[in-house]
Amino acid sequence: MSLRTNLFGAACALALVSLSAPASATDFHGILDGGYSNFDFNHGAGSAHDWHVNGGAMFGLAPSWAAQVDAGYNNEDSSGSSSTDAWNVNGAAFWRANAGRLGATVGYTSIDGGIGSNVHATHYGVFGDWYATRAITFAVKGGAFNASHNEDGEYAGAALTGYIMPDLSLTGSYDYTHLKHFTTENDLSIQAEWLVSHSVPVSIYGGYTHSSFSGSGGLKANVWFAGLRFYCDPVDGTLVERQRGGAEIYGTHFGPAALHF
Repeated sequence: MSLRTNLFGAACALALVSLSAPASATDFHGILDGGYSNFDFNHGAGSAHDWHVNGGAMFGLAPSWAAQVDAGYNNEDSSGSSSTDAWNVNGAAFWRANAGRLGATVGYTSIDGGIGSNVHATHYGVFGDWYATRAITFAVKGGAFNASHNEDGEYAGAALTGYIMPDLSLTGSYDYTHLKHFTTENDLSIQAEWLVSHSVPVSIYGGYTHSSFSGSGGLKANVWFAGLRFYCDPVDGTLVERQRGGAEIYGTHFGPAALHF
């Protein structure tokens, strides 16, 4: 099955889940994300191309509580090697208030062609968002994971988002992943996102990540990425309103590059 077919099928399935929510479900929020990343490794390690599609659905359980389900697919093509397919599913529950949210998450990732012939990883952790001001959000996350080939480990991260305008954000983040007996990955990222329209809530995002891997001879990677994001919310709103009131993005994401290549 071709990459295009896989991406199209996954996108259609996630879109149907989001759009099939009943009109009376005023506390349903969905998100659909598709994009591309280019990895350029040093020391002559080559490059890689990654295409992904991710989706999430958040359901309000009570005025202060919500649950969320996420799913995604990645295809990576590395120079000099075969392609890698990765599927992931994730569940989360969180408490939400005017000042932020606090939750727990658990997920499963299946990779065909990673550090072994196949890699299976289960992660579990906690996350929190603090809406420091109308224009600043601070997010943190952390947890652990169990992976095949004895590659267990821990992860943590922090992100600071500033809303330059209600529909334009700039985010800086740091993510740490320790794979026991293998490597420690450190990722520094910067990303911008612009919500193009309120009536057709599609945003454009793009950015850069610098990744370094300890215990691998000083291996580093420069990663450029871009994509589109569709927000499915019960009412129109700005980017800051959709991100603070809708599905969680940063706290529930788990995807260290070291597991994939």
